[in-house]
Amino acid sequence: MKRPRRINGMRTWPDDGTLPPRICRVCDASLDDPQNQLASAICVVCGYWICELHDGGTDPATGSAVCEDRKDHPLAADCMDYR
Repeated sequence: MKRPRRINGMRTWPDDGTLPPRICRVCDASLDDPQNQLASAICVVCGYWICELHDGGTDPATGSAVCEDRKDHPLAADCMDYR
């Protein structure tokens, strides 16, 4: 399954090998800030960075994450809820 072009009216990051800015899509935390100790990963559904406070699970095989509100999306089928 391919990443949808839009989710709830919001554009997803293109799946073309480019990387989005290292900012959590949910809380806008800068993940490059040396004072920020949050772990982070790219959401498999929307393609943007998501910090550990707002991810809904990770894929143990790849380390990819999923946004909390997109846990039920088919692209996140391998992401396991760890909370």
